[in-house]
Amino acid sequence: MDARMKDLEQLAVLDPARGREPSAMEWTRSQAFVERVMAGEVNPRSARRPVGRWLAVGVAAAVAGAVGVVVAPALLPGTAQKAIASWTAEPSSRTGEQVLPQARECAGNDVGGSSSAVQPMDVLLAEQRGVATLLIMKKSSGTIVECLSVGKDQLASMGLADGRPLPALPAGTVNLETMSSTGSGDSMWSNIIGLVGSGVTGVEVRLDNGRVFQASVKAGWWAAWWPGPEGGEVDHLTVIVHTPTGSTSYRPSELS
Repeated sequence: MDARMKDLEQLAVLDPARGREPSAMEWTRSQAFVERVMAGEVNPRSARRPVGRWLAVGVAAAVAGAVGVVVAPALLPGTAQKAIASWTAEPSSRTGEQVLPQARECAGNDVGGSSSAVQPMDVLLAEQRGVATLLIMKKSSGTIVECLSVGKDQLASMGLADGRPLPALPAGTVNLETMSSTGSGDSMWSNIIGLVGSGVTGVEVRLDNGRVFQASVKAGWWAAWWPGPEGGEVDHLTVIVHTPTGSTSYRPSELS
């Protein structure tokens, strides 16, 4: 046997996703994307997920998981620094009414199609950390998207679901929809987003350096962002899920 093949076999053991089967949602997304490619609807530079792409303003992006990247020209180089400088480990929950200006900006971008009319009820989850607002909202097309912004300046936007019914998770559990990191050096930041089952009372993220921060949980979703590169690295953090009966810790690779 070629010695190089032995090397490949040894490396395969180190693959953190070895033996992992895609979830039903991931298979559905992959099938939909293949169909779009066959129909000639996908540009070779577009995202690998049917409705998942970052629009990162002024920074480079690195993504862990099945998420493609589109980098926009550098327009607001100071916005990310402002967001990072004011970041807090505990977010403040916001209502749809409170973040309606940011929701309108998010709805107006081309991720998942542009929405002309935005209602407070379209905002599924919204949090404030310092000067930055993270929200998950439904567009008029039915696509669910995430946006991170400072005022009306959008840092990034990503499609999360394409309007089809979301899977019902077992009570007390969460999954991982996307995890990524964006930027470089001191301007690098990460995010993590997933679905939650009934009975989940809270979600925390613990980085391997010991830092712990709270995620927002609402309307069947959980989400957080933070300064640092861990979202673009494999299993450099732990997700802690709280329920009335106790807490359970997971590495991202254990969440489907």
